[in-house]
Amino acid sequence: MGSNSVKLLVADCAGAAITPLHHAGEQTRLGQGVFASGLLQPEPIALTARAVAEFAVQARRLEAQSIRVLATSAAREARNGGELIAAVRVASGLELDILSADEEARLVLAGVRSTPGLSNSAFVAVDLGGGSAELLVARGEEVFLQQSFALGTVRWLEQMPPADPPTAADWHRAQESIGGFLRENIMPCAVPAIAAAGGVVSLIGAGGTPVFLLRVLVGRSHLSIAELENGRMDFGQIETLTAQLWSMPMAARQRLPGLPANRADVILFGAAIYCVLMQKLGFRELRPTLRGLRYGALLAQ
Repeated sequence: MGSNSVKLLVADCAGAAITPLHHAGEQTRLGQGVFASGLLQPEPIALTARAVAEFAVQARRLEAQSIRVLATSAAREARNGGELIAAVRVASGLELDILSADEEARLVLAGVRSTPGLSNSAFVAVDLGGGSAELLVARGEEVFLQQSFALGTVRWLEQMPPADPPTAADWHRAQESIGGFLRENIMPCAVPAIAAAGGVVSLIGAGGTPVFLLRVLVGRSHLSIAELENGRMDFGQIETLTAQLWSMPMAARQRLPGLPANRADVILFGAAIYCVLMQKLGFRELRPTLRGLRYGALLAQ
């Protein structure tokens, strides 16, 4: 249960091997208003609890032997997380575990490491959500950085909502704000960690943003898991697509093949964050993966 959407993964687990059977997602905007008020709002709580209940039904139909319900930054930052726990319990009969920032980063790392062919390689991974971003730098069993940062698409959208269509000043302000956050909070720890890992130049992106960017680039609303995880986007493609998105009115973004209409607002900051991150840290390509928090949670059972 993220700040923007609720996601389901049903999979067969055999040791360290995870075979996905079913993916699903529903946008509920649980983080709406949280980062300004410190409180989860009644409507997103209700929508989220209903989504969890429906996903639990789907999981049981597929004969899931156990179900875990996890929540991330919006729930852990809110002062009324107990209301969400109670709503989920009433709607689904399940107990909600609100993850700490360290727990979230640890599970994301475990999930990304399960990617075939990656377990012994050096990599940098970012799991960008609505409220936070987990940054991971690892090589084989060595971990050089595993940290969560208050950098998210919903958080930034609420802090500086652009005009419709966004203006050049909106785009400049977004770049300056994201760049400033990177300089102050991420680069001081990321730069030495990346150097220690061998100067990795490719970036693995977990979460929805890289998936939607790839789908928009290829102009298709559906890509198989293999197509997604074999996809690559170079920095030039990300930079060009981000500039295009920031020049388009909301209605035009909602009609883009591959981008769900309800993602047309947050995709602006999703694209911007990856674009600035790649520019500042010198990444040459972005590789999407579905293997983030949910995969790590299954491995940790």
